This record gives sequence, C-alpha cells and structure tokens, in this order.
Amino acid sequence: MKVVVFGASGKLGRTLALSLLTAGHEVTAFGRDAVKLPARPGISVIVGDALNPDEVAPAVTGQDAVVVSLGDSLNPIAARLGARRNTPANICEIGTANVIASMSVASVNRLVCISSYGVGDTRDALSPAYRIWFQILQLKEQLADKGRQEALVKASGLDWTLIQPVGLTDGAATGRWLASLRGERRKRTISRVDLSAFILETLVGGRHLRESVVLSGLTIAESQFPTKVD
Repeated sequence: MKVVVFGASGKLGRTLALSLLTAGHEVTAFGRDAVKLPARPGISVIVGDALNPDEVAPAVTGQDAVVVSLGDSLNPIAARLGARRNTPANICEIGTANVIASMSVASVNRLVCISSYGVGDTRDALSPAYRIWFQILQLKEQLADKGRQEALVKASGLDWTLIQPVGLTDGAATGRWLASLRGERRKRTISRVDLSAFILETLVGGRHLRESVVLSGLTIAESQFPTKVD
C-alpha cells in the first residue's frame, strides 16, 4: 500500500511513518521541518507546507491512502509562558481542506485523520478533570481547529476514518487499547506506537469506514476482557 503521512515531522507522524515502513508499505512523509522528517531508506520525504495546496497536491497523487496527523507544534505550557506561535491557529482546518481537495482531484479515497478526544461528538464526554486541564492549558483554540477539521472530513464524501486518541505518550508498545465507536475510554493515555499500530490495522483491514473512533489505553487487567468495540 502507498501511504502519505501529512504532519510527519511531528512525533506521531514520524512514529506512524516508521511503523508503516516496518510493515512493508511504501511511505511518503510530508512535513515542514526537514530535520524532523524520518529520513530512512524506503521513505520518500517531501518538505512542504500543508497550507499550500500546490505543495499538497503532488504528495497525494498516486497514493492508495492518506493519513493526516496535523497539529499545533507549540507546547501548550510554553505557550502559557509566552512562547511565540510557529504554527498557524487553523493548521488542521486549512491543511485538511487542502488534502481533501487534492484527494478528490487525484481520485484517492481512503483518508485517516487524527483528531483528539474531547472534540466533536466527545466534547460533552469530557470529565471535570479533563475540562480543568484543558482550561489550564488554554486548548480552546486548538480544539476548535480540530472541530472544524472533523466537520470537513465528515462532509468530504471520502472513505474516511476519524480517530480521537486520548493523551499521547512516548511509551512502549503494549498492543492493548479500547477502540470505541460510542465515545468510551479507559486510561487517560495511549502510546504513539499503539496508536500507530491501530492506524495500521484500520488501513490494512479497511475498517471503520466513515466512523469516528475513540482510542484509549488499557491496563493488563482490562485487556483480559473483550473490550475492543467494533
């Protein structure tokens, strides 16, 4: 399978690109920061800006699937301390709009988009602790951008899957997660490698077409029960 990953200079995008390569797929890594893109034999690297449709279109052409892993690269704590924004506030909305337009022109139909728990259908499912934490970090702007992104994906007419992971970590692979179509979650975190493994399963298996999936980690005890929700 030929897959392009937008946002491949971010932690999740890099992890996903490497996971796809390891699984034997042809990978194109698209991102703005050449230094952070995964330079490995077998990965085609494109340095580009998702906000520029002329740079997005060539990356989409000829692909079997597209994964959008765009997001605000500014650490929210750093932002609270006055750090300057280096990513546009509407990166998810505009970048995804450009990807969708390019996919329509190139007749590429399979799209997996990484959103966030607490956006769209799961906004009202946030616990009081989550709401306080989001308020402390002033994530309202980022979540609003993700919300607009989700609306674009759902209206695209493509074979889309929206994934709403909980907090992402650099932890090791566990192979344990809850994939819920009803907004349920277990642990407050999941590792990027487990999220990448789920994305691989979704792409290869052709699963969760036009569905939104909340993905959260499981403890060892929880994993002994049939908790994966299809």
